[in-house]
Amino acid sequence: MAPPHLLEGDAFRDANNTGPRRSHYLENGGVFSIYADTKINAPPKAVYDAILDIEKWKDWNSFVFDVKVTSHPHSHHRALRMEEGTNMIFSVRMTEDDRTTSKEQCTHVGPLRTLADHDPPALTHIRWSLHNAALMAPGFVIKAERTNELEDVGDGTTIYRTWQTFGGMFANSVKKKYEQALKDRFQDWCRDLKAYVEGKQMNA
Repeated sequence: MAPPHLLEGDAFRDANNTGPRRSHYLENGGVFSIYADTKINAPPKAVYDAILDIEKWKDWNSFVFDVKVTSHPHSHHRALRMEEGTNMIFSVRMTEDDRTTSKEQCTHVGPLRTLADHDPPALTHIRWSLHNAALMAPGFVIKAERTNELEDVGDGTTIYRTWQTFGGMFANSVKKKYEQALKDRFQDWCRDLKAYVEGKQMNA
């Protein structure tokens, strides 16, 4: 049974609630979390490809407006997609006046799961985490894990959910400074991803 403080069910999918949400490496839900979701009028593969195609994030992503790959499992490839073990520097726009960078490491890229091959719910997960080794900050100081979840609805559309769980000693400081900005930017992320993927589908 989940600890009573963890958000579950309808509360988990409430974007206004920043309570603890479970993630893979932060099973206790951390100190706080940010959540957003959207329905995208495109099949899961189109959403999956857009998230993994990090070199094109700058074409649609107003929150993480650029990605620099610092190491990659297949660095000899001409086009680098996000894979497990990819180390990245995200250029982040928190507000118009507050831009920063974040060192991240992809920790999981699940195989695409669709209703054609799996019983419902057909869920696909992609995760990355704050790269503590690159930051030289131990996990008890700050942890952050981002989860992306794609659900095949079965009618050619995808429900996209994303949340980031923050833990460690500095998590409350991050919450105090950036809680509202993060809530806004996660909504922007979902809006931007939806518009980009649906636009590509219309022009295909």
